Amino acid sequence: MKYKAWIFLILANLFWAGNMIFGKFSAVEFPAVWTAFLRWAVALILLIPIAHFMEKPSWLQIWKKNWAFFILLGAIAIVIYSYLSYASLRFTSPTNGALINTLTPALILIFSLLFLKEKVSIFQFIGLITSFIGVLIVLTKGNLLQLFQNQYNKGDALMFLAVLCWSVYSLLLKKAKGIPPVTLVTNIAIVGIILMIPFLFLQPLRTQEVTSFGIIGIIYLGVFPAVGSFIFWNQGVKVLGAGKAGITMNLIPVFTAIISFILGQGLVISQVVGGLITIAGMIFTSIKQKQDSPEKSKVSQLDQSSI
Repeated sequence: MKYKAWIFLILANLFWAGNMIFGKFSAVEFPAVWTAFLRWAVALILLIPIAHFMEKPSWLQIWKKNWAFFILLGAIAIVIYSYLSYASLRFTSPTNGALINTLTPALILIFSLLFLKEKVSIFQFIGLITSFIGVLIVLTKGNLLQLFQNQYNKGDALMFLAVLCWSVYSLLLKKAKGIPPVTLVTNIAIVGIILMIPFLFLQPLRTQEVTSFGIIGIIYLGVFPAVGSFIFWNQGVKVLGAGKAGITMNLIPVFTAIISFILGQGLVISQVVGGLITIAGMIFTSIKQKQDSPEKSKVSQLDQSSI
């Protein structure tokens, strides 16, 4: 049973890595807001029946009690986070985007310390610093002195802002109690795509530039990272726990780099070195999570739902 759980987790992270790759390709043909909108529209085709038949929620009652919460989460996670993520991929590489995303646990740790007064272990602190150094090496191409030269990749900056939004969303998500996980994501996605509709007119879609490959990319984003990864992640966490599952997220930049290399996108030594350092930092950060309670494990399942 455990080996199946590991396979599920590997597949979940592989699909999330594909989100960066196909997000990069889709960014060429679709404006960022359209990529985000279409991704979640496709996802909802699957999420609604999955939530309805598996969790059998009382939709109206859940909405009445949590509508303001859903609007807040939908705005942050579906509209702002998704838009910034896909907008960033117009200017930066999928590998860089994946590596910057590995800062998420460290940023959540910082925000939890500042706003929730949670305790931080020595391993978590070391992991936080190590991962931050690793990402800086990637962003500066190994020349840390660039930090003082104000020459930054616009895409990297947008991705970092996206990660900040995701970290805030993850903290807010801890207040989502008593709502079935798929139902929660479904409601957030519904709110998100409704909020995005006015912005679609600000970035009109040039249908003549859309190819069959671009359409396949959108379908991939909606089916595999948004739905497939969520289901596989939940199954893996149920068997192995949130701590062990969280460590596997370090596979995302590895898978992204491998897929990029296969597709002919070269890697530079600073990405390899920075990536290894970042992954090492995330392993340190994850050490304490092995002691998480079942309640925290449920939160961890939800925290990955919109990657």
